[in-house]
Amino acid sequence: MITMTENGERAYFDKNGVEITEGCRIRYALGRIETVYRAADGQLGTDATNPHWLRTGRACPCEHGIYPLRQEETEEVEVLQT
Repeated sequence: MITMTENGERAYFDKNGVEITEGCRIRYALGRIETVYRAADGQLGTDATNPHWLRTGRACPCEHGIYPLRQEETEEVEVLQT
């Protein structure tokens, strides 16, 4: 769920009501695990950079942008507790 706070910022919550924050890791229903980043506009999202490029050193995390988390995704994912 994505809600707006009193100060106009977005607050993100996973399917269990746990807050999704910058730097946390989330797991999708099919098992994919992603790290959450904050975009320049304040939205939270996942790295849009080709994973192979990251593994081989051709790019840095978020070098090619961030996919913003959508409402539907927040209803599917769960925050991984570390």
